[in-house]
Amino acid sequence: MKRALVLNGGGSRGAYEIGAWQALEELGVRFDGVYGTSIGALNAALFAQGDLDGAVALWSSITVGQILSVEDEDDFAIDHMVSRKRDVLPFLVENAKHLRMDISPLVALVRERVDEAKVRARGLRLGVMTFRVPQMQGAPMLLEQMAPGSLGDWVIASASCYPIFPTRHIDGQRYIDGGYYDNLPIDLALADGMDEIVAVELHPEFTHPEYARMPWLTTVRPRHNLGGFLDFNPDLLRRSRTMGYQDTMKRWGRLDGFLYSFRQVDALSVAEAARRFARQVVRFDGEIVRRGVIHAGQPVNAPLVAALEAETDGQTLSWKDLWLRGLELCAGAMGFRVDAIYDAGAMIARCRGFCEGRTFSEKFDEAGLQAVAARGRRELLAFLYGWLASGQDFPPELLKKLGEYPAEAAGALFLRCVC
Repeated sequence: MKRALVLNGGGSRGAYEIGAWQALEELGVRFDGVYGTSIGALNAALFAQGDLDGAVALWSSITVGQILSVEDEDDFAIDHMVSRKRDVLPFLVENAKHLRMDISPLVALVRERVDEAKVRARGLRLGVMTFRVPQMQGAPMLLEQMAPGSLGDWVIASASCYPIFPTRHIDGQRYIDGGYYDNLPIDLALADGMDEIVAVELHPEFTHPEYARMPWLTTVRPRHNLGGFLDFNPDLLRRSRTMGYQDTMKRWGRLDGFLYSFRQVDALSVAEAARRFARQVVRFDGEIVRRGVIHAGQPVNAPLVAALEAETDGQTLSWKDLWLRGLELCAGAMGFRVDAIYDAGAMIARCRGFCEGRTFSEKFDEAGLQAVAARGRRELLAFLYGWLASGQDFPPELLKKLGEYPAEAAGALFLRCVC
């Protein structure tokens, strides 16, 4: 079996791939080849030369000025020009003055950071995706097909996001960003003889949904937006790298969670609380269904179940998964940051401590719900939990209104069930 790492294109979001690389190194996952598009091509070249420390250092300090020559980095907002490479026409209309920007800093960076001799000496299979113009053809390139000394040119070609960047000339041909053809070159890896693929995405959506359930594919992808296309804010880059690490650790079962990251939770220890929680959720949604009108062919309105199933990619949930999703709904309502690793018990204590420390003058009726909800999600979670903690159930006549706040309602039920 030959295993490949395949890296997505996505500008400054590429910091996420470095975090994934750090986790894979820690996990001891080994690869026979690495393939990338655009910023993924640069990261693939760094991976092929085995320079993790250099990649971390680069992505800890990189600025837009190391990619483009700009007068004022603070005012540069290319991420607002084009979020996806295929959105070219609106970009052309609104931002013609920015076309063909000077990428000499990027060229210098690639020349400085990519050591072709080291890449070739290590012997890892390497491929990058480019796009040939005006022929409008995908142009995958393997290291063995590249003339000696040209690896840097192919990396730059793969990342030449036309029309923001100029085309790249190699051997009399013009090339632009490979993302116009395949922003996650899984097919290139398969064609090069790889049997098993680990793909790192830079968007919550799958680039190749047709492969999402294939047994030979393991996908690491963010559940949250990673920011703008060329947003090199140091805090954002650090967040992306941290999330890449955490999401990879979750994919390999070293951390738990979906939207959040938790130290491993013992499934047996939470099973009974999860069952209590499930009974409460089913009772809530069942009452809404009973009081509604069901039309043939239309989905049943089950707001709490829908909130719990969100972000789980349609997988069948275990009792532990259900318990974690309940906690995550609490965390989201409380506004916990997503780029941290939490102890589940400590998070529950923090949520309950906040809720139990709040008092409300509003009545528990529709007007009261609306008034508290206007003050924020944390306040609403505390309001709902306070009602349940007093020993009362949600009034049946309010369930439809509560169904408009499914995360907070489910979170409050969860906190009661884990007491």
